[in-house]
Amino acid sequence: MDSGAEAKLSNIDLGYVFLGQFIDHDITLDVTSSLSSRNTPDDINNIRTPTLDLDCIYGSGVEGTPHLYYHAPPNASGKPKQIDKLHLLTNGDDLLRAESTPQGHLNQVALIGDPRNDENRIVSQLQLLMHYFHNTVVNELLTKGTYTTKTALFEKAREIVTWHYQWVVIYDFLPKLVGQTVVDDIMCNGRRFFTEDNSPFIPVEFSVAVYRFGHTMVTNPLDFNESHKGVTMFGSELGTGFQKNTAGAINWSWFFGEDAQKAGAVDEKLPSELLELPFIKNAEASLAVRNLQRGQSFSLPSGQSVHKYMESVLGVSLDSPDMSMFELPGNLAQATPLWLYILCEGSLSGGNHLGPVGGYIVAEVLIGLIESDPHSFLGSNPSWYPELKVQGSQPAGAFEMADIIKYTDFAA
Repeated sequence: MDSGAEAKLSNIDLGYVFLGQFIDHDITLDVTSSLSSRNTPDDINNIRTPTLDLDCIYGSGVEGTPHLYYHAPPNASGKPKQIDKLHLLTNGDDLLRAESTPQGHLNQVALIGDPRNDENRIVSQLQLLMHYFHNTVVNELLTKGTYTTKTALFEKAREIVTWHYQWVVIYDFLPKLVGQTVVDDIMCNGRRFFTEDNSPFIPVEFSVAVYRFGHTMVTNPLDFNESHKGVTMFGSELGTGFQKNTAGAINWSWFFGEDAQKAGAVDEKLPSELLELPFIKNAEASLAVRNLQRGQSFSLPSGQSVHKYMESVLGVSLDSPDMSMFELPGNLAQATPLWLYILCEGSLSGGNHLGPVGGYIVAEVLIGLIESDPHSFLGSNPSWYPELKVQGSQPAGAFEMADIIKYTDFAA
């Protein structure tokens, strides 16, 4: 599972790998399962809400998590008074952080809804982007003066931000990562595997194995901004995670859009940096080993078993990878751990997106979570399409992650 001498690249913008990590943190957090013992899915408590509602950004709202929002001083006037309890916290090119002891120490806790969104500099900057996105929407609504109460304005801003984010997940992120054909099939013909709508949950096949495909797509080194080119994700240049930002603002044009650097291929190789995680102490630090152990602890079926079941449900023959080309030891070529199997499936697209097993599981779960949420755009207004005006954007409805960046005022 090492990176190999010549790491292949995909045709996917590198930013989508970290957007995938952000999405994961929005829907699931397991703090109870163990790598060293047998786990039962019904006993696992998901700390996050299993909906794409951005609770990692909004927390429990202004009343439930007031520490995530700006509070104007009592004598404030002008804009500070206007945005009181409406803006999410920002600090220039960094998230706002709690004071440390001693003063000036780099390890300061970010005041955000999910601490995992500060574990590397890029996802931390993505969290910050979403704060600024919300604040920009709030400022636009304040300018329009349509809403007479702050509560109504805040809820409208939250809806706008969340719905545009959900649109990006379905019509931008998923086509790139699972292929347009899979997305079109699900949106036209419905879901056939993840069919629970009344009590949405996160299947262990998704969280424990399949959605960990992004680990193979991390590139090393990468370009962060003009001052930090050719750097490692956990190196001293960007910080090892959970630290004050000293690297400056990310250049998002190098992660999304025409000038973006490309992500690694979906294949069975991981960058060496993930085989020795710096923030894992006194435990197995290889992400590959941890992923395999996690799948085993939940007694997940092999990739071949899931492939066969999917064919029976769909009533069609699905492509499968030639496992002999991967030189797996023992009988792993015939009964491949699910996580490793979906990485090998990437060979079917030349490493440019997931194969059928991984693609259907990822797409059906994410689309299903949005469809089953009565507050999402699919759950409450399925004819809705993006309404934000972005200069130079494509026609109505063609809204991508790059458009969030174009729309957002980073000085908001």
